[in-house]
Amino acid sequence: MEIAGPVIAILIVAAVIGLLVSAAFLFLGASIVGVENRTFGKALATTIIGGIASFVASLFLSILPVIGTILGFICGFFISALIMMSIFSTTFGNALGATVLAWVFSLIVFGGITLLILAMFGGLAAML
Repeated sequence: MEIAGPVIAILIVAAVIGLLVSAAFLFLGASIVGVENRTFGKALATTIIGGIASFVASLFLSILPVIGTILGFICGFFISALIMMSIFSTTFGNALGATVLAWVFSLIVFGGITLLILAMFGGLAAML
């Protein structure tokens, strides 16, 4: 039970860092696509609100087997783009492009970190 506190603290810190990194990638995606009036604060708000809205939509769509998961994943992009449209005052195409770019950047970085951690622990396990 002594380890629960530090583990929860690490998870909270990791979630906040993940949120900030995702917002940075959304800001970068907005810059690449050419969205005007972009700020990191708007990207952070879009990431938080879009994440919550996407989660709720995916939760309801997951009732449908297999197809619901796919629909939830696709709807997540559209919901985030719609939220970004209103926050950034941009077009749907620019918002969707920035959202997809942010997702790809996040996938590359978080996937690389995951592979690095797995390789590190795999290497540690091989040493034992």
